[in-house]
Amino acid sequence: MSKAAYMEWYKAGSHAVRSACEQGIAAASKAEQHFTDSDAKALAGDGRTMLERHQKAFVGFLADIGEQPNDFVDQIMKGIGEGVGLSLEAAEEPEIDVALVTGEQTGLHYFIAAYGAHGAAAKALGMPAHAETLEQMIEECHALDRRYTDVAEASVNPAAAA
Repeated sequence: MSKAAYMEWYKAGSHAVRSACEQGIAAASKAEQHFTDSDAKALAGDGRTMLERHQKAFVGFLADIGEQPNDFVDQIMKGIGEGVGLSLEAAEEPEIDVALVTGEQTGLHYFIAAYGAHGAAAKALGMPAHAETLEQMIEECHALDRRYTDVAEASVNPAAAA
Protein backbone atom coordinates (compact mmCIF):
# COMPACT_ATOMS: atom_id res chain seq x y z
CA MET A 1 0.00 0.00 0.00
CA SER A 2 1.35 3.43 -0.86
CA LYS A 3 1.46 6.22 1.69
CA ALA A 4 -1.28 8.03 -0.25
CA ALA A 5 -3.50 4.93 -0.15
CA TYR A 6 -2.80 4.50 3.57
CA MET A 7 -3.82 8.12 4.16
CA GLU A 8 -7.05 7.50 2.25
CA TRP A 9 -7.70 4.50 4.51
CA TYR A 10 -7.03 6.70 7.55
CA LYS A 11 -9.44 9.35 6.28
CA ALA A 12 -12.19 6.82 5.53
CA GLY A 13 -11.67 5.09 8.84
CA SER A 14 -11.78 8.40 10.68
CA HIS A 15 -15.16 9.13 9.10
CA ALA A 16 -16.34 5.66 10.12
CA VAL A 17 -15.18 5.92 13.73
CA ARG A 18 -16.60 9.43 14.03
CA SER A 19 -19.93 7.96 12.91
CA ALA A 20 -19.52 5.11 15.38
CA CYS A 21 -18.99 7.66 18.15
CA GLU A 22 -22.20 9.44 17.18
CA GLN A 23 -24.09 6.13 17.22
CA GLY A 24 -22.47 5.27 20.55
CA ILE A 25 -23.60 8.60 22.02
CA ALA A 26 -27.17 7.82 20.99
CA ALA A 27 -26.93 4.27 22.36
CA ALA A 28 -25.49 5.42 25.68
CA SER A 29 -28.26 8.01 25.99
CA LYS A 30 -30.85 5.31 25.36
CA ALA A 31 -29.17 2.95 27.83
CA GLU A 32 -29.07 5.71 30.42
CA GLN A 33 -32.85 6.05 30.11
CA HIS A 34 -33.53 2.30 30.27
CA PHE A 35 -31.10 0.96 32.89
CA THR A 36 -32.83 0.01 36.13
CA ASP A 37 -29.54 -0.33 38.03
CA SER A 38 -28.48 3.13 39.24
CA ASP A 39 -24.74 2.41 38.97
CA ALA A 40 -25.13 1.14 35.39
CA LYS A 41 -27.27 4.18 34.57
CA ALA A 42 -24.47 6.46 35.81
CA LEU A 43 -21.92 4.54 33.72
CA ALA A 44 -24.03 5.06 30.60
CA GLY A 45 -23.96 8.80 31.27
CA ASP A 46 -20.19 8.67 31.72
CA GLY A 47 -19.91 6.74 28.45
CA ARG A 48 -22.02 9.28 26.61
CA THR A 49 -19.84 12.12 27.88
CA MET A 50 -16.67 10.21 26.96
CA LEU A 51 -17.91 9.49 23.42
CA GLU A 52 -18.89 13.13 22.94
CA ARG A 53 -15.24 14.03 23.60
CA HIS A 54 -14.04 11.24 21.29
CA GLN A 55 -16.37 12.32 18.49
CA LYS A 56 -15.01 15.87 18.75
CA ALA A 57 -11.46 14.47 18.62
CA PHE A 58 -12.27 12.69 15.35
CA VAL A 59 -13.75 15.86 13.91
CA GLY A 60 -10.44 17.51 14.83
CA PHE A 61 -8.43 14.68 13.27
CA LEU A 62 -10.43 15.09 10.07
CA ALA A 63 -9.85 18.85 10.07
CA ASP A 64 -6.11 18.25 10.54
CA ILE A 65 -6.06 16.24 7.29
CA GLY A 66 -8.28 18.62 5.35
CA GLU A 67 -11.58 16.76 5.71
CA GLN A 68 -15.01 17.73 6.99
CA PRO A 69 -17.33 15.16 8.59
CA ASN A 70 -19.53 13.46 6.02
CA ASP A 71 -22.75 11.44 6.24
CA PHE A 72 -21.03 8.04 6.37
CA VAL A 73 -22.76 5.56 8.72
CA ASP A 74 -20.49 3.03 10.40
CA GLN A 75 -22.02 -0.36 9.66
CA ILE A 76 -20.21 -2.23 12.44
CA MET A 77 -21.65 0.02 15.13
CA LYS A 78 -25.02 -0.06 13.38
CA GLY A 79 -24.94 -3.86 13.62
CA ILE A 80 -24.02 -3.75 17.30
CA GLY A 81 -26.95 -1.41 17.90
CA GLU A 82 -29.35 -3.67 16.02
CA GLY A 83 -28.14 -6.68 17.99
CA VAL A 84 -28.65 -4.90 21.29
CA GLY A 85 -32.12 -3.86 20.13
CA LEU A 86 -33.02 -7.50 19.47
CA SER A 87 -31.65 -8.49 22.89
CA LEU A 88 -33.76 -5.82 24.55
CA GLU A 89 -36.89 -6.99 22.74
CA ALA A 90 -36.31 -10.51 24.04
CA ALA A 91 -35.37 -9.47 27.59
CA GLU A 92 -37.67 -9.33 30.56
CA GLU A 93 -37.23 -6.87 33.42
CA PRO A 94 -34.17 -8.32 35.20
CA GLU A 95 -32.39 -9.16 31.95
CA ILE A 96 -32.76 -5.67 30.45
CA ASP A 97 -29.73 -4.44 32.38
CA VAL A 98 -27.72 -7.49 31.25
CA ALA A 99 -28.57 -6.76 27.61
CA LEU A 100 -27.66 -3.10 28.03
CA VAL A 101 -24.35 -3.80 29.81
CA THR A 102 -23.46 -6.36 27.14
CA GLY A 103 -24.25 -3.87 24.40
CA GLU A 104 -22.30 -1.07 26.03
CA GLN A 105 -19.27 -3.31 26.51
CA THR A 106 -19.47 -4.65 22.96
CA GLY A 107 -19.41 -1.08 21.69
CA LEU A 108 -16.46 -0.25 23.93
CA HIS A 109 -14.51 -3.22 22.59
CA TYR A 110 -15.15 -2.03 19.05
CA PHE A 111 -13.85 1.42 19.94
CA ILE A 112 -10.73 -0.07 21.54
CA ALA A 113 -9.99 -2.01 18.34
CA ALA A 114 -10.79 0.90 16.00
CA TYR A 115 -8.79 3.41 18.04
CA GLY A 116 -5.86 0.98 18.18
CA ALA A 117 -5.82 0.54 14.40
CA HIS A 118 -6.04 4.28 13.89
CA GLY A 119 -3.31 4.94 16.45
CA ALA A 120 -0.94 2.58 14.62
CA ALA A 121 -1.79 4.26 11.31
CA ALA A 122 -1.32 7.73 12.79
CA LYS A 123 2.17 6.77 13.99
CA ALA A 124 3.09 5.33 10.60
CA LEU A 125 1.75 8.41 8.82
CA GLY A 126 3.73 10.80 11.03
CA MET A 127 0.86 12.11 13.17
CA PRO A 128 2.11 11.53 16.73
CA ALA A 129 -0.46 13.87 18.31
CA HIS A 130 -3.30 11.80 16.82
CA ALA A 131 -1.62 8.60 18.01
CA GLU A 132 -1.21 9.95 21.55
CA THR A 133 -4.82 11.12 21.73
CA LEU A 134 -6.04 7.74 20.45
CA GLU A 135 -3.96 5.94 23.10
CA GLN A 136 -5.61 8.08 25.80
CA MET A 137 -9.02 7.30 24.30
CA ILE A 138 -8.23 3.56 24.42
CA GLU A 139 -7.33 3.86 28.11
CA GLU A 140 -10.61 5.66 28.80
CA CYS A 141 -12.53 2.87 27.07
CA HIS A 142 -10.65 0.18 29.02
CA ALA A 143 -11.40 1.97 32.29
CA LEU A 144 -15.12 2.28 31.49
CA ASP A 145 -15.22 -1.37 30.40
CA ARG A 146 -13.72 -2.43 33.76
CA ARG A 147 -16.29 -0.32 35.59
CA TYR A 148 -19.11 -2.00 33.62
CA THR A 149 -17.66 -5.41 34.51
CA ASP A 150 -17.58 -4.47 38.20
CA VAL A 151 -21.23 -3.34 38.14
CA ALA A 152 -22.29 -6.42 36.18
CA GLU A 153 -20.57 -8.75 38.63
CA ALA A 154 -21.75 -6.90 41.74
CA SER A 155 -25.40 -6.29 40.91
CA VAL A 156 -26.66 -6.66 37.34
CA ASN A 157 -25.80 -10.34 36.76
CA PRO A 158 -26.84 -11.53 40.24
CA ALA A 159 -30.18 -9.72 39.90
CA ALA A 160 -30.82 -11.38 36.53
CA ALA A 161 -29.79 -14.80 37.81
CA ALA A 162 -32.01 -14.61 40.91
